[in-house]
Amino acid sequence: MPAQPDSSSPSPQTPAPIKSAGLIDLRYVRVEEFLKARSLTANSQKAYRRELRRFLAWTERPWSQITPRQIVQYKEHLEKSLAESSVNRALSALKSFFGWLLAAYPDSLATNPTSSVALNKLPSPPAFDLLESEVEALVAAVEQLLPERQYRETALVAVLLHGLRAGEVAALNLGDYDGIRLTIRQGKDDSGGTVPLNRQARECLNAYLKERRHLGERYAKHRPLFLSQSPVPGKGERLGYQGIYYTIKGLGQLAGIENLTPHRLRHTYATKLLLKGIDSLHARTLTRHKSEANFKRYAKRALSAAAERAFYEAIGEEPPTL
Repeated sequence: MPAQPDSSSPSPQTPAPIKSAGLIDLRYVRVEEFLKARSLTANSQKAYRRELRRFLAWTERPWSQITPRQIVQYKEHLEKSLAESSVNRALSALKSFFGWLLAAYPDSLATNPTSSVALNKLPSPPAFDLLESEVEALVAAVEQLLPERQYRETALVAVLLHGLRAGEVAALNLGDYDGIRLTIRQGKDDSGGTVPLNRQARECLNAYLKERRHLGERYAKHRPLFLSQSPVPGKGERLGYQGIYYTIKGLGQLAGIENLTPHRLRHTYATKLLLKGIDSLHARTLTRHKSEANFKRYAKRALSAAAERAFYEAIGEEPPTL
């Protein structure tokens, strides 16, 4: 019979990596080794660690004794209290971990116990892109700021509207910008690459960097591309993920855009690429999406818009505008 969690097991929120007599639970050592082996953003690493520790809090079996039966039971356990999308995230973390474990330690497992357990089938979530009028309202909101804030916020919005994740923007250094494109060296799930900037974005970013030089900052490749606001010129620290998140959220409130997040600007970029007729493969390369399934949410709207244009062309009418 497979091991069942009992009342003495630690709760999912408070897993204990130390078992007894000061001995380290080697299961957690493997988790940390897995995280170090992957190129993950801080947020992704935190999410993986949380899900894997939740699983270890549920069972006392070592990794080598986990079978498909335990994975199924764990899935059933999660479904009692979590939404299907949350169950999928938990299972995806286990699938990723066991895939790595089997490759790193082939003698430790006979097979991958997660390979026969399917994720729940969920409808593709909609793209939460902004309307053109909302993008214009966002730009107008930045123009309402004090001059000393406009340079950075204008450049920040312009970069985020090129599909970068907030964590990727936070990690950018001056050396990652060559005057034409940005180089993403630390992307989610190894999704690094380059992102070309349009003329307007280049001008906004160049103006921001010129203002920093005017304030006395000396160029160094390792310096952050975006700085937090500092009362001392040239002494600002790196603008982190939370700083970016709350900056965009605040601009959204100023622009009258409900629930604006940096990720909605990424959705806007991806959808816009497809609406402009860019090949899906090229668009995925620019957004650095690893999964075609995740990218399809953007394609749906683009296909719908193309079909609507074809309809009006077929009946000889101009497409109506709102």
